[in-house]
Amino acid sequence: MRRPALAMGSAFLLLVSGLAAAPTAHAEKDGSATGGSQVDASSTQTAGGGEISVSITEQYTTASSGGGGGETVSSSTSISVKPSCYYEKGPSGSEVSADAFILQDSGTKNNDDEVEKVYSGYKQSKQDKQPGSWWHVKCNRDAFDDLGAMQAARNRMTPNGAPYLWVPDSENGGKPPAPYISGRALATAAWKAVKIPQPTIETNPKVGSQGATLVGMDTWVWATGNTPRSVTVTASAGTTSATVTAASAGLQLSAPDGKPSCQGFGVAWHSGMPEGSSPCTISFNRSSAHLGGTTPLTVSVAYSATYTATDGSGGDLPAVTTTNTINLPVAEVQTLTTNSKNPRQN
Repeated sequence: MRRPALAMGSAFLLLVSGLAAAPTAHAEKDGSATGGSQVDASSTQTAGGGEISVSITEQYTTASSGGGGGETVSSSTSISVKPSCYYEKGPSGSEVSADAFILQDSGTKNNDDEVEKVYSGYKQSKQDKQPGSWWHVKCNRDAFDDLGAMQAARNRMTPNGAPYLWVPDSENGGKPPAPYISGRALATAAWKAVKIPQPTIETNPKVGSQGATLVGMDTWVWATGNTPRSVTVTASAGTTSATVTAASAGLQLSAPDGKPSCQGFGVAWHSGMPEGSSPCTISFNRSSAHLGGTTPLTVSVAYSATYTATDGSGGDLPAVTTTNTINLPVAEVQTLTTNSKNPRQN
């Protein structure tokens, strides 16, 4: 007899494509429901899963070392993502009837409970004889940490964890329940959507009209502006929420002819500060003349990220590195007139 097709849906957009293949109907088992929660009914759901609207709030603490560092900056946005599990139009009534005959106990041919384990709502559909549709539960394997978490999510998509759900036309216009998004998928999508500001810096000394630093002298470097020290991202969709926390150890410096020594985000130079008291410096052994007049100083900040979610999931997320390049003039001491002053005071 003809069996309902169990082919999986199309590729996802924001999440990695590929759906885990469903077991055959006889392998689907009832199970307890854990994991995240279903999103609200405003989510769209079409073939392939539709989309879920996610609200994102980003907050970061600046590492600025001068002018009142440590300020908090916040912003909000929203994105659309593919759900972790969703409902797709299932088999026809005649196909279900044919499969039900196979699933019923061969001795009695009347064990609807066996059919109900696969087709949730089968007994109701027989009793009410109302028009309606069967919907197939599908899940994106990449949205879950492991197969157990995915199966738990599938289990909560129907009252008894069956792979198919009966929805009468008289209920919610014949539409299936809202799709589901896991905490991991929510956190991953939010972290990808966040735009972390690139680092900005200030340096000292600044000599002459070009503000050059000097060969053989420790150049102080410190973070300025909205360079983030830490980032917190909160994402929510329906009753599911996830929080991403990211932090950095500090500035990373690199430049031709330069030797960096940097811990943290540096300290702003002020008149009277002793030499050697900066935790973040770079010294140059050659002027920038052979580089066209300026030396490219690359400044990077690497952020390690973790997340926690209301479905109990949590873990690491991919690290993110922001980068900026500053063109810094580097001059030989003998080529400049300093009027016998401390070069840092020019």
